[in-house]
Amino acid sequence: MTNITKISLAIGGVLVLLGLGSYFGTGRESVTALIPAFLGLPILICGLMARDEKKRMMAAHVAILFGVLGMLAGFGRGIPQLMKGNTGIATTVTLIMAAICLVYVVACVRSFIAARRG
Repeated sequence: MTNITKISLAIGGVLVLLGLGSYFGTGRESVTALIPAFLGLPILICGLMARDEKKRMMAAHVAILFGVLGMLAGFGRGIPQLMKGNTGIATTVTLIMAAICLVYVVACVRSFIAARRG
């Protein structure tokens, strides 16, 4: 199993836990609290698929797509809320999700570059 496969499994799991934690931690007020889980689940599934060498490239590209979407949506929604002074749990979780996705996207890009060179 490659490092990026392990990272995909870990990041997917962390995002799922973040989504479930925010959903249940807020008293199940809104399904939108599950958005990190909705992003993490496909990344986790892609990580599982990437264990098969024949599916690895496709799974990695699909996974990074979800990472980029999470990063852009998270920062696009979280930063304006933060600038308005909204520091509630939703803003915090949104920015945490975006930061996790940023780390994941950087790791994926570095892995893609290394694969090209190798």
